[in-house]
Amino acid sequence: MSQPFKIAIILLFAAFPLVEIGLLIRLGRMIGVGWLAVIVIGTAFLGAYVIRKVGLSVFERALSRLGSERQGVSPLFDGFVQVLAGVLLIFPGVISDVIGLLLLVPQIRRALIRTGLLKLVTLFHYQAEVDRGSFHAAHTEAQEETDGPVIEGEYERLSEKPLRQGRSVQQRRYRS
Repeated sequence: MSQPFKIAIILLFAAFPLVEIGLLIRLGRMIGVGWLAVIVIGTAFLGAYVIRKVGLSVFERALSRLGSERQGVSPLFDGFVQVLAGVLLIFPGVISDVIGLLLLVPQIRRALIRTGLLKLVTLFHYQAEVDRGSFHAAHTEAQEETDGPVIEGEYERLSEKPLRQGRSVQQRRYRS
């Protein structure tokens, strides 16, 4: 990411709560403080309900589907977006509540996942790989000058049974 883009994101996150407070004050003047309190508390309860209902069950199903490689990562992102909607509903504010309610609509979630979220994750993964590769290259050049010779090779632990497909490493058994 470029430096101006990072500054713009920081300013956006700093201005967001101020805009939310301003909109809450205006809405409170328009509909009354009592109704505003009912709306804020109601959306907070709805957000807590969504997180409680969706939370772990969607993530467990998504992980089981990932293990069987049936549907890929879409169910995982669907659960993530639903939990994000619940969190946005818990925070008091007009904009966050509207975004949270929109994210609860299945068609909007699917469109968001299909178009933007998977591309965003791919972009960040690529950026992390590029950053990590350049870091390792700079780090290894500095180490080559100070370290001694490097001996590369392969090894096998004779005390452990070799891995079979679908099984984990068996624990070492000590003699008593």
